[in-house]
Amino acid sequence: MPIDLTQFTTIGRILLYFLAAMGGIAALSGIFNACREKERFCLFNRCLLLSINTVFTVGFLLIAWLHLRIYQQMPLRLPLDLVPWLNEQLKIMNSEAAYAFTLYNPAHPPRYIIPLWIENEKYYFWFMAYAFMAYRAWRQTDNHRLRGILQLFLGIQTSLLLLAANPFAQPLAKFFQETAPWFSSHLPAMSRLSLFMKLYPRLTFYYNASYMWLHPPLLFVSYACITITFITSLFMLIKHQTAIESLGYDFAKLGYFLLTLGMLLGYPWALQAWGPNWWWDPKICSSIMMWAVYSTYLHTRLYTNKRGMWYFTAILGILCFIAMIFTFLTSFYFPGEHTF
Repeated sequence: MPIDLTQFTTIGRILLYFLAAMGGIAALSGIFNACREKERFCLFNRCLLLSINTVFTVGFLLIAWLHLRIYQQMPLRLPLDLVPWLNEQLKIMNSEAAYAFTLYNPAHPPRYIIPLWIENEKYYFWFMAYAFMAYRAWRQTDNHRLRGILQLFLGIQTSLLLLAANPFAQPLAKFFQETAPWFSSHLPAMSRLSLFMKLYPRLTFYYNASYMWLHPPLLFVSYACITITFITSLFMLIKHQTAIESLGYDFAKLGYFLLTLGMLLGYPWALQAWGPNWWWDPKICSSIMMWAVYSTYLHTRLYTNKRGMWYFTAILGILCFIAMIFTFLTSFYFPGEHTF
């Protein structure tokens, strides 16, 4: 292992335990308020949500620190006598491809510029985005039951991070497993060259792709907005409250904009990384389905004053959330370009 991860995992686990504990308290307080006629512990809950957002931010900075160390300490250095042959091979590949590889420069060997939302880190970023959105929604509403459900979802997400998607327990396990052979001192020269030809395309079209800094985070923030819309849609089914519907609609507009922008930015990346076969990827097809449901939800909002449309809009808001979960799970269960 080229990097000692002990300090990172120790601090990260402590932060995540704090996060899960505070999320659990927020969830219990939320359930307590959701079952009452009047709100209790308002100032406490507000401070608790702020504390959760603060810990999320500190953990995110810790993840950024790890990625900086990877950039600094894990260059793909090759023996100088292999460089001319490698560059000749890269020139041949570039002449036959639509997108070119940068030639190897011994003075500046390729380095990993890894975005902050790969492997389990993506869940951390997604749930952190929800924490920020939930706090904003919590401040914008005076409905204590809605506030309580927002807190409940936050508690569920922090528990999932600790129990099933901890980014600090085995940080970037797939990445380090993939790159570990490169840093073996006993790797023969030709084996190192062969391994480089496996690592370099992944570095170019995945880890260091500029779209990786735009496409995934926009989608994850939109997922956080969809979750807020889902919660408000549940309330719309129970009681006709225009303020709650307007709050959900505000988040839906933001989420729809980010989702659309994220999907559009993913298009040129898909062409560059996968060629013409990207269109039939299961996740892309399900994303288009989710976008269509989302579009329908926003359009029906124009007619909520008509009979029956209030509840139809609420059902579509719930379907948006279900479609989002289905879209995310397609990466795991359906073979395609997005399959992990």
